[in-house]
Amino acid sequence: MDPRSKEDLFNALAETMEADGPAKTDFNQLALQLFAWQYARMQPYRRLCDSRGLTPETVKQWQAVPPVPTAMFKQMTLFAGAQSEIQQSFSTSGTTGTGEKGRSHFSALGLRLMETSIRLNASKMLFPDEEKMHILVLAPSPQMAPEMIMAWGMQRLIEHFGTDQSRFLIGKEGLDVPLLVQLLKQFQQEETPVTLIGASFGFVNLLEGLKAKGLSFRLPLGSRTMDAGGYKGRSRELCRDELDAWLEEGFGVAPGMSVNLLGMTELASQLYDDTIAATLAGESPKRHKINCPWTKTAVVDPLSLEFLPDGQEGCLMHMDLANLDTPFCVLTDDLGVRTDTGFKVLGRLSADQSRGCSLTVDEMTRGASNNDR
Repeated sequence: MDPRSKEDLFNALAETMEADGPAKTDFNQLALQLFAWQYARMQPYRRLCDSRGLTPETVKQWQAVPPVPTAMFKQMTLFAGAQSEIQQSFSTSGTTGTGEKGRSHFSALGLRLMETSIRLNASKMLFPDEEKMHILVLAPSPQMAPEMIMAWGMQRLIEHFGTDQSRFLIGKEGLDVPLLVQLLKQFQQEETPVTLIGASFGFVNLLEGLKAKGLSFRLPLGSRTMDAGGYKGRSRELCRDELDAWLEEGFGVAPGMSVNLLGMTELASQLYDDTIAATLAGESPKRHKINCPWTKTAVVDPLSLEFLPDGQEGCLMHMDLANLDTPFCVLTDDLGVRTDTGFKVLGRLSADQSRGCSLTVDEMTRGASNNDR
């Protein structure tokens, strides 16, 4: 299968996403086209595929596309194109493993496709009932943190769904708590809904601080919170039910209107719990992560990469057709399980479970020069 031009591939993917995602056969066709295109333009990835005998000529189903472990984003440049095409690079937090940071690189078309993914999925999973809302982000702006993919994505949410009073609230001096309190009081008095967005551990710190000051709010009906990630070794951790209780006590936001987001520097798409979408549809949320139509998540054995059945714990592997520039099949070190409606993240793989990554390092670097790492 001959890879398409980048523009043709971008148009096919964008049109499919705008049309509410591909049918089952279309997903396979697009995945194979994207695989062929990335195989031809990403030397480290091609070495991995060749070492396993998995090439565009032999791979006929998306399930057989070789995944790239997230650790490889720390070892080498994984970008399908010339270095001159890179318009934006994002780095991971470096809070796990050796502390080294992984990096993902995007071209102009890659950024446009990521924005499309963010907009379409948020319109279903975060804002299915609202066109515009006050959005307060407990994070630095993209100008302040240009390599933070969360900041870039939250800016897109403000642009598409936010009012002119939406803003980022972390500056050089940290979180602007006085401004946050002022805005929350204003929106509460005006009875206009607000969306609070931040890292999970950031909400814990904020809620502890507000409680110490004797401050709490009853935000207007329709208000919601979205927390991203987890705690990654922070000293204070809460289970989901505890965090929901804190959010309800501190902001008056019912558990059904608080959603967790799985976002990764290695993925262009963001994956939400079903909480808000189910609640607003009059259904009981299961708090499972829901794949948008252009993504798939499988649970695999971390060593054999064999697909595991629903209900069996294993390594989470994501396939994201919005990853135009970077490997679209990503093997994580997250432990998870598939359910009848989505998937759940259970924690991190142990060191023994993750040891298969060293084989991948060898496969992707064997015979490589320093210039193409």
